[in-house]
Amino acid sequence: MKRMCIWLLFVYATLAVSAQEYVGITGMVHVPTAEMATEGEARIGAFFLNSHFLPERLAERKYNTFNHFLAIAPFSWIEISYACTLMKSSREGDYDMKDRTFNAKIRPLKEGKWWPALAIGMNDIGHTPSNEELGVDGAYFQNIYLAASKHLLWRNHEFGFHLAYRYYTSDYNVKWRGIAGGITYRPAFAKNFRAMIEYTAEDVNIGADCRLWKYLFLQASLQNGKYFTGGVCLKINLLGKKPF
Repeated sequence: MKRMCIWLLFVYATLAVSAQEYVGITGMVHVPTAEMATEGEARIGAFFLNSHFLPERLAERKYNTFNHFLAIAPFSWIEISYACTLMKSSREGDYDMKDRTFNAKIRPLKEGKWWPALAIGMNDIGHTPSNEELGVDGAYFQNIYLAASKHLLWRNHEFGFHLAYRYYTSDYNVKWRGIAGGITYRPAFAKNFRAMIEYTAEDVNIGADCRLWKYLFLQASLQNGKYFTGGVCLKINLLGKKPF
């Protein structure tokens, strides 16, 4: 029965189909990757999201917000998360609404010596795509993506090269549709630290993240070198496996 449930989830995600850290799925800042969390890893975290980081429908109201999430990688080839973003009905109002999203990423091809890892994923599974003409505001964050990642070692320094094609279902996010990608760097002397630069099809973001005291994960970034987004996450491996 458990295996059947997993395969049903796989089929649904494939047919329905922001592997991103801010929704609990492994990625860069805003761009998805084919990297995966260690099997058995569970996450709980929260992020500050600046107004420019949000879909146009929300960003036009010019307010910053926060989200929180729960995530798990039951196997080495799949990640699942639930994220909740605080929203306002008006710029001056309180955070009186919430946007809830279910997110998944599946890696059908593991990285090899001569080929990259490949992953497919979707953020905001199950929501109706936003349609301004019909007055539907459902899927603010919904996007489908295919990502490839390849890592190279040089004197034990790790360089990651990532390429993705992403399609946002809502016209609110048309600026992020298309090819995205980036480069990550993990130094030999600090394997728990990662620096990155990414292109989102619209913005160029720089960022860094770090894992401290085995369980604590921190990420900070600047969108277009100006607007801060960052968060904190608690990562615990339920199977006792090490992250590196």
